[in-house]
Parts: sequence; C-alpha cells; structure tokens
Amino acid sequence: MLEPERRYAAERRQGEAIVRDDLERFWGWSGAAGRLRAERRAAFLVEAAALGPGVRCLELGAGTGEFTRRLVETGCALVAIELSAETAARCRERVGGRAEVVVGNVETGEGLGAREFDAIVGVSILHHLDLELCLRNTFAHLVAGGKFAFSEPNMANPQVWAERNLELVRRARHTTEHETAFRAGELRHAFEAAGLVVERCEPFEFLHPSTPPRLIGAVRRLERVLERTPARAIAGSLRIAGRKP
Repeated sequence: MLEPERRYAAERRQGEAIVRDDLERFWGWSGAAGRLRAERRAAFLVEAAALGPGVRCLELGAGTGEFTRRLVETGCALVAIELSAETAARCRERVGGRAEVVVGNVETGEGLGAREFDAIVGVSILHHLDLELCLRNTFAHLVAGGKFAFSEPNMANPQVWAERNLELVRRARHTTEHETAFRAGELRHAFEAAGLVVERCEPFEFLHPSTPPRLIGAVRRLERVLERTPARAIAGSLRIAGRKP
C-alpha cells in the first residue's frame, strides 16, 4: 500500500475529478440498474445498523452524498465524513442541513473530535483505506453495543479483480492505484481482529449497473438463483454487518 500522504493526495485529486469531470457516471448510480443497486445498499445499511430517529450515525466516505441523501430519510442524526473538500461540498449541497458533513480522515479520526456514535456505515469506502487504522481510530467512536454495516467490492469477482490488477482496465475504470477489494473471509477476519462481532459477511449482487432496463427483471430472477449456489462466491459485492461488544 502507498504511503499515507500519497494515498490522501490521490484521494483528494480523485475527489476533484469526480466533481469536475462527473466521474460518478463510471459507477453507474444514475441508470435504472444503478439506482436499484443504490437503493438495495441503502436499505441494507438502514436495516443492519437499525437507523432511525435518535440514532447517532456516522457515514464514512460520503463522497458527493449519493447515500447520505438516502440515509437522512431515516431521521437519524447523521454525520457524514469525507476526505475531499470538493466532494464534501457537493454532498452538503445535496443534503442541505439534514446532515452534518465533515471534512476529515477516517484513518486517523481527524474531524470527529470526541463524538460518539450508535452506528457506523458506508458504501465502497473501506477498500480505499488502511483498514486496520480505520478500525483502530474511527471505530473507537462507536459506543458499546453500537452497530456497523458496509458494502464493498468483492475481489473474487472477475471485473473487480481486473480493475485492481490490469493497468488498462484500472485506468479505463478510473480506479486509483492504491484501491483494493476484499474477499469475504479476509474482511471478516479484519473486523474480528479489531474486537468487533461480525454477524453477517457474505457476497451478494449479480445485477450489473449497465444492465438495460428491459433486462433488470430477468437478471434479478437469475440473481436469486445464483445466490443459492456456489456461484455466489463471485458476486460483485460483499456486505458485512455486526456490532461492538
């Protein structure tokens, strides 16, 4: 992994490019399949972290607020933290005063002060990080009994593997050089080694964001079948959830 300051600089440059060049289109959240994928991820975070009125929630790596705007609908007291000032500003525009958006560093805990949270959640953020540092410093702000929930790319998926290992694919997909991905067992082990209780860690989702709208129904039916077979191991994403003892 790159030295921290090089990684932080690369992430800030990526944030500038996301806002300037609309790089989010490469992740497909705006299409019909992408919107469904986003809704499913948000629903998972809300259910697994028991988000609702009065729950103090921290969203890691909020980006431009694609998920922040969904999470605030639960009525939780949401703090969204983002390393890039540019993407944080876009996030702030999207959610208005419904969430507090903080520019900070989730590896070091910078920007969080002495706050405590009942839940920590995020989508596609942990693979950008030194996970051990994040679990040590930011998860120190999770109260005993507090919940966590994340979705992450699955390294066992062929496309995800190619984006991380083949230079031409990495560049075409605008994947930064330090981004990685996880296998389910590896991700579980990292959380458990940090003293957290993992209640769920599994591959999911075969619906690709580029799926044409007319095929979404068929792909979802196939997905339900594949997730009951060994093929589930190569699904596109992982989801992990649990609690702090």
